[in-house]
Amino acid sequence: MSSCQTCGKHTNGYTKCYTCYSGGMSKAGKVYLGASTRKDGSTKLYVGQTKKSVYKRTGGHMGEVKKANSKTWTGRGTGYKILGSVFSTNRYKAEKTIKSKSPSQKRRIFSKAKKGSYLIYKKKN
Repeated sequence: MSSCQTCGKHTNGYTKCYTCYSGGMSKAGKVYLGASTRKDGSTKLYVGQTKKSVYKRTGGHMGEVKKANSKTWTGRGTGYKILGSVFSTNRYKAEKTIKSKSPSQKRRIFSKAKKGSYLIYKKKN
């Protein structure tokens, strides 16, 4: 019988239980903006977040576009390209905040990549 080194709960051969393991996981990562081109020629904006490289994540979206019968949001289009990314210490909250903004505000945040994290949480006066 193995137990967690931190709290003492039973684990299945691991050194930490899931609660202690996931508690130390980082929320930091990047939030990115992509443009999905649709079959009718329109462009839709896609906001996503990732802990790994943005370019690897984009490769996943490109793979979905190439599939014949893709069910994913980006895969329904005929093309996909990355428009920009912003680092965030809490990527889940940043993604939710950016998704609530209008398309023009989203483009503005990612066009000024160095000030992007400031623009996400800027309060209105």
